[in-house]
Amino acid sequence: MYLVTGASGFMGKFLVERLANAGEVIATGRSSSPFKRGVKYVKLDVSDREEVDRVFSEYRPDVVFHMAALMADACESNPTEAFRVNVRGTENLLEASSKYGAKRFVFASSISVYGLDVPRPVREEHAGKPSLLYGVTKYYGEMVGLWYDRKGLLEFRAVRPSVVFGPGRVRGPSSQYSSAIVDAALRGEKVVIRNPDDRVNYIYVRDAVEVTARLGEIASAPSKVYNAGGFSCTVMEFVEAVREIVPGTQYVISPSPSVKYVTEIDNTLAERELGWRPRFDLRKSIEDYVNTVKRGSDVFTL
Repeated sequence: MYLVTGASGFMGKFLVERLANAGEVIATGRSSSPFKRGVKYVKLDVSDREEVDRVFSEYRPDVVFHMAALMADACESNPTEAFRVNVRGTENLLEASSKYGAKRFVFASSISVYGLDVPRPVREEHAGKPSLLYGVTKYYGEMVGLWYDRKGLLEFRAVRPSVVFGPGRVRGPSSQYSSAIVDAALRGEKVVIRNPDDRVNYIYVRDAVEVTARLGEIASAPSKVYNAGGFSCTVMEFVEAVREIVPGTQYVISPSPSVKYVTEIDNTLAERELGWRPRFDLRKSIEDYVNTVKRGSDVFTL
């Protein structure tokens, strides 16, 4: 049995969709259920230890996918809430997983654990100097999870995706911005470009979900923590790809200070040990995004 936290969130919904055909899924979250059919949804605040204990004692999952988290901008504006959700929530889930016999714990980390002053390409061993509180909480989650693994309490695995985008993304400044570009084009609205020359490493949500799911399914993941980068492009290149796929898209440039991103990510470990590599380049990502918005999902509401 799989248990997914943050299942009503952006990546969580796509992960539940991916897992639904592989086994029984218990989807959990704080908001109302976005799922249409065939998915058991349970309200859960991961920062509430008693609530976590109750859910785990009832369902006793074999594999836990921890996707719930406060995003970067919210962490910066409310550190207390960041520690409550991202730190205490992760601690509660690890302890409950160990207590109730979960075999495997998959943690959605982030490239934010690296900070900005990193080598190119960035590899897993370069982590440890996050510049944002969000990255600090993610790095802590990795460290405490690896401690549980070393003690033999569970198998811990983590994925560090780059900037994840896709249909339904409404939080996360960089990810939400890229998704907003596609959404505006589909509505026939003018796209606002803040910094056209900024280069970003994006990963499409289906690629990010696939590597996450694989970490829960594969028998051996010796390196424990894995990068998951997709493709690198400038914001202007992203917009031009949207214009090719959504004809008639117009844009206006509204200059703002440039933002620095991690742009070159080494996926060697994930390729070698998990057999994973991204399937969606820039054009395929936009095409799937547009098609998904048009046809919807059989499992959840966008």
